Amino acid sequence: MPLRQHPNRGRIREVWAHNLREEMANLRDLVDKYPYIAMDTEFPGIVARPMGAFRGKSDYHYQCLRTNVDMLKVIQIGLTLFNEDGEPPPARPGPSDLDVGAARKQNQPMPCSWQFNFKFSLNDDMYNEKSIESLQQAGIDFAQLARDGIDPHDFAALLIPSGLVCFDDVKWISFHGGYDFGYLTKLLICTPLPNDEVDFDHKMKLYFPSTYDVKHLMKHAIRLHASGMLTPHDQAIAEILQKFEHKSGLENIAETLKVKRVGNAHQAGSDSLLTGKVFFQIRDKIFNGEIANDHIGKVWGLSVPESHLLTASMMHQSGAGDNKDNGQDGDPSTPQTHPVGLASTPAAQSHNTNGLPNMGPMTPGGGGGVFGSFAFTGGNR
Repeated sequence: MPLRQHPNRGRIREVWAHNLREEMANLRDLVDKYPYIAMDTEFPGIVARPMGAFRGKSDYHYQCLRTNVDMLKVIQIGLTLFNEDGEPPPARPGPSDLDVGAARKQNQPMPCSWQFNFKFSLNDDMYNEKSIESLQQAGIDFAQLARDGIDPHDFAALLIPSGLVCFDDVKWISFHGGYDFGYLTKLLICTPLPNDEVDFDHKMKLYFPSTYDVKHLMKHAIRLHASGMLTPHDQAIAEILQKFEHKSGLENIAETLKVKRVGNAHQAGSDSLLTGKVFFQIRDKIFNGEIANDHIGKVWGLSVPESHLLTASMMHQSGAGDNKDNGQDGDPSTPQTHPVGLASTPAAQSHNTNGLPNMGPMTPGGGGGVFGSFAFTGGNR
């Protein structure tokens, strides 16, 4: 049964096949004045692990990402717009904010977040059962997804000319966004992801040339603080950095910064809104209002430099990464912390948590051989 809606949920616009065009038109009208786009995705978990030899941890994590993104379908994409000052579009826009738009014509509050719901069938599409259970508990209606969901090709065809992608001055914000950008890039290129991470990075940056990753920024701030190169004026900021070392989830940092969630957790619209709010808080409070350009394009979960050859067995035995971020609050891909005890599959709510001791922080879920626990009931494809 869907959860009771948050009282401010009206500012998160549900987008289905029937209103896709008008809502993309609204985004197109707004992006010039609100060029910061916070983003989150929900997808049906992790169902496979790559086998073979890898050049290092980065290659292993990318091959895991590529394998699962190519096999699975995205369920939701959440986008939230902000201006340079971290302000979302006003609930009641004036003529200078929006020339045309269904929200204003219908005398409804203008959304600040858009939650795109994609066509997904529990009868025909592959998924991780625990992930789907968690998304159902979060209020996602899979019957409506199957009936009214957006065709990914229609979404991509409208996104490419929208002004939201391909421009340096449009900044995309994520939290541990490797899988998020994996799914978005696959939608836009309409082909399987490249075999090589370098090729993927090139294709991704054609569409998303300017990205910020909140988790990367927090980890960087922690390193600066530990080396004495960052001295916060406010003792509370030092405490935030210290807490993030032990609990590195978006929900944890939001609570520490006193950023309130709007909408339901584990849904892409609410998560994207929370991601954007946290980004501007850390920009202003930790980075004194300015983030250096050398952080643009750094996505947590991608591009970890390694040169030595590793096998899948070695990756699994070593935990496939640095385990210091794991445990009850490990965040392998994007926000949320709600660990589920699975032997070989990801945390419940798609790609967002694991809580497993055997898996590093760059890839969702635990290691468990080639395939984890998933369901695929068949159907004509």
